[in-house]
Amino acid sequence: MSEFTLETADRLRRSVGDLVRAVQQIEGIPGGQIETLGFLFRDGPQSIAQLARRRRIRHQSMSSTVAELETQGLVTRSPDPADGRGVLIELTGPGSEAIRESRRRRSTLLLDAAEKALTADERSHLAQTAELFEKLREALPST
Repeated sequence: MSEFTLETADRLRRSVGDLVRAVQQIEGIPGGQIETLGFLFRDGPQSIAQLARRRRIRHQSMSSTVAELETQGLVTRSPDPADGRGVLIELTGPGSEAIRESRRRRSTLLLDAAEKALTADERSHLAQTAELFEKLREALPST
């Protein structure tokens, strides 16, 4: 059995990043929009400032992303009950469906690729990795 070293950690980091980017490139909706929809889907309505912080982009860039999503009917703006001057961005029904469909598409891509490229034994090992990645994520320092 192989040892997990700094070198293998670097290889894993690069491989996961490459895989994520490859799947995102196939996606029909731009990555920044999908990520924004995902935050709203998981965590509910948020301000543009909150979304910008989470994506680590400028407020102005997030405003543009939200405007594009709003034009597509995927999000709406509503008054923030906690801040009379604030606005919350929330998913519409079509926005929720877009993120669900995107996740189905990406998961199907991974499943199809695994069936094409991996043996049954390798797919069995791969099935266990989601839990391992979750444990690794939980062990990382909070940001």
